[in-house]
Parts: sequence; C-alpha cells; structure tokens
Amino acid sequence: MSEDIARTVKVIWGLVVRVVLLVAGVYLAIRYGPHVMHRLEHIFISVVASVALTYVLLPSVERLSRIPSRVWGRKTQRLIAAIFVFLVFWGLTALSVFLFITPFQSELEQFSASVRDYTIQLGKLFQSATQWYQERVPIQVRNLIGKLDYGRISSGITDSAQRMLKLATSSVQFVLELVLIPVLAFYFVLDYKSISRDVYGLVPVHRRREAIKIGRSIGEILQSYIFGQLILCAIAGILTAVVLAAMGLPYVVVLALFAGITRAIPIIGPVVSGIPIVLVGLLNSPNSLVVPIELTIFVVVMHFVESKLILPKLIGHRLHLHPAIVIIALLIGAEFLGIVGMFIAAPVAAIVRELLRFYYIKPGIKTSRTQEEEDLQPPVVAAS
Repeated sequence: MSEDIARTVKVIWGLVVRVVLLVAGVYLAIRYGPHVMHRLEHIFISVVASVALTYVLLPSVERLSRIPSRVWGRKTQRLIAAIFVFLVFWGLTALSVFLFITPFQSELEQFSASVRDYTIQLGKLFQSATQWYQERVPIQVRNLIGKLDYGRISSGITDSAQRMLKLATSSVQFVLELVLIPVLAFYFVLDYKSISRDVYGLVPVHRRREAIKIGRSIGEILQSYIFGQLILCAIAGILTAVVLAAMGLPYVVVLALFAGITRAIPIIGPVVSGIPIVLVGLLNSPNSLVVPIELTIFVVVMHFVESKLILPKLIGHRLHLHPAIVIIALLIGAEFLGIVGMFIAAPVAAIVRELLRFYYIKPGIKTSRTQEEEDLQPPVVAAS
C-alpha cells in the first residue's frame, strides 16, 4: 500500500515539476523572448556563415593534409595546410575587392550623375504607359483596378522598405561580427572530427549510429548545395557581365555582382536581379524595345538553363525540391530571418525532407519510382 502511495506521489510530483517548468518557460519567452531571439539571430547567422565557409575550404585542407610528409606529424601538417588555405582565401578575397572596388565606385558615381536624366525618362515612360492604359484597356478592367486597396498596398511596400532600411542599418554590427566568422571556420576546418565526436558523444549509445547516418546525410546535402550555388552564382555573374558589356550597357560590374549574389536565392533571385537589368536596358534605349526584350530573353534563358540543366548535375536529386515547396520555404525563412533566411531556406527544407523520410518511411518498404508514378496517376476511364 505504501509503495502505491509513493508511486502516486512520484507521478504527481513529476507532473507538478513539468507544469512549473512549462509555465516558467512560457513566462521567460514572453518576457525576454524578443531580446534573446534578436541576439540569437546574429549568433545563428554567424555560425551558418562559418559552416558555409568551412564546407568551401575543407576539401582543400583535406587534400593538402593527406600528402605524405616525413617532416611533420599529422596534426602539424593539418595545421599548416589549414593556415595555407586560409591565407590563400584571404589573398583571393583581398584581390577581388581590389579589382572590383574601383569600377564599382565609378559606376555608382556615374549612376548618381545620371539620376536626373533617368528620372525624366521614367516620367516619359510613365506618361506613355498611362496613355496606353487609357486608350487600350477596357473600361471594365479599369474600374476593377480602381477598386483595389492602394492604401494597403502602399503600406505593405512602406513596411518592406522600412525592414530593408533596418537591415541595412543593423548590418554595421553584423560587419563587426564577420571578423569572427573566419576564426570560427578555421577551428571547424582544423578539428572538425573532434567536434563531431563530441557532438555525437551527447547522443545515447543505442541512437549514435542513427545520428551519425543522419549527420552524414545532412553534411552531403549542405556540401553539394553550397558548392552548387557558388558555381551558379559565378556563372550568373560572368554571363551577365559578358552580355551587358557586349551590348554596350553601363553598370556592368554592379549588375553582374548583384546577379551573382541574388542567384543564391532560389526562384526569386533571378527575378530580382533581372528587373534592374531590363530596366537599365530600357532607360538606355527609350525609343526602342529591342534591347529590353533581348535582356528579358537572356535572363529567362539563363535561369532556365541553370535550373533545369546545370543545377541537377551539380546538386543532384537529393536537393531537388518542387518550386511550390521552395517558395513556401522562402516565405518562412524571410519571415524569421529576413534575407539570410531566404538564402538558407532551400537546404533547410531539403534537410527537413530527409529527416521525414528517415523517420516516417519504413526502411523495409521499397517502392520503385515507376510504381510510385503509377500509383499517383488517376484511374483510366474506359472510352464508351
């Protein structure tokens, strides 16, 4: 009888402790949550950037550290290889900044001097578009457009602009934190095996093999995604620079860098970079639509070739997500982490899908791709 009472008291006490901890956690989240999340956001971004840099530099360090040496030990050789790779990385980074900073500044100065002319051209284009709208668009369509809530639309645009301005102003602090990213990446590259061993040591023994398998799968996804995106960004930037220079358009360096950076955002990135490219072509040839049409065709073809031909070869089927899933992931990432969330949305979605497959799909049930496609097809109705 006493054992039953003791067991009951133990269960009740456990429930009370859980409820108290839950209430305390909710209170702390409400009371200190925004400030803590703001600080954790910067830490998370720094760690993500360090991991990305680690995946970029780790293969070179691994190759150099495997070269047979009779002079240094294995740890010393790895340290020397890591220092050498990071010195080369910093040298290439400094060289790139030195090569691009002068034309970048000159193009920005050229744009500042031409803002007035561009404003006049945009006004003329707006007048022409307004005249076409009044003459060609049916009255029913104009009435429907006139009923739209433009106040809400403008407020949404204003909110987005304010968020971008806030991100730009807070980026000063983020630039200071960028100094820690290569330092953290250096330690990741130098001793990632010990770090992985310590992390897996926190997992129970009967779950450790499973955790190692999941960790390797996630590592392969991240590595393929980072290298694939770097190659695609380089292709987009180089092709944009070549096409704009061949067509004699201004702001080649600015638009090429913008196209290369935004290409890392799936689906939305090429659209965002394509708008200023077409707009520059339109402003520099206001009397002809040939140039903006050609630029539009170039942006569409480049995006199609990259997404349909090059991307599957670089990244493979493991990160091949449906565009609808990618867009949803982009919206979620932008809501929580802004632009950085959009950059990491696709690999995170692929990792979540991998975890769901690992835990919710039975390992013993193996269905061929042909059988899956047949199961997804609607039933065939016999012709009468």
